[in-house]
Amino acid sequence: MAGGVQIRRRGAGRARSMGLGLVVACLLAACGYQPLGETGPPAGRRALVVQAITNETLRPGIQGIVSAALLRQLRLHGIASGAESGPPDLVLSGGITGYLNEAIAFDRQDIGRRFRVRVTMSATVARRSDGSIRLTEAIVGEAFYTAGAGAVTTQNAEDEALRRAAQDVASKLVARVLEEW
Repeated sequence: MAGGVQIRRRGAGRARSMGLGLVVACLLAACGYQPLGETGPPAGRRALVVQAITNETLRPGIQGIVSAALLRQLRLHGIASGAESGPPDLVLSGGITGYLNEAIAFDRQDIGRRFRVRVTMSATVARRSDGSIRLTEAIVGEAFYTAGAGAVTTQNAEDEALRRAAQDVASKLVARVLEEW
């Protein structure tokens, strides 16, 4: 531009390559890619289906975030029931019973800067055939975040911490289910 100022964004190439990496990861996940190794259930494992997770907290939408994380973990370990595998042997039901976002570190003006997000889920695994309870657990997942410079960046950081806490709940719950099998 003659007589004008040209502004170049730093990191635009990096953001583009990160976006491309994210697209590739999504495509691999969509086509059923699984890493090599012990990801499926041992021989003789049963299939499990997840009923709708309830939300008993004041945080809207939290049940969807936890459900998505839980389904990812179940699929990763090969125990989520699909239509092709027939009726499931076990049914997982439960609800999100707690959401806590607490400040754990403060600045000199006593304003929270570092936070911990905790998600509590009460879960029950029962046999489909006779309804007998195989497992009843209260699982707590947590993650941490640092407040940003503004409200939007702080909200984004909290939302990301919520996703990580949901993943923590899902990992712990699936580990307990696998222990009981």
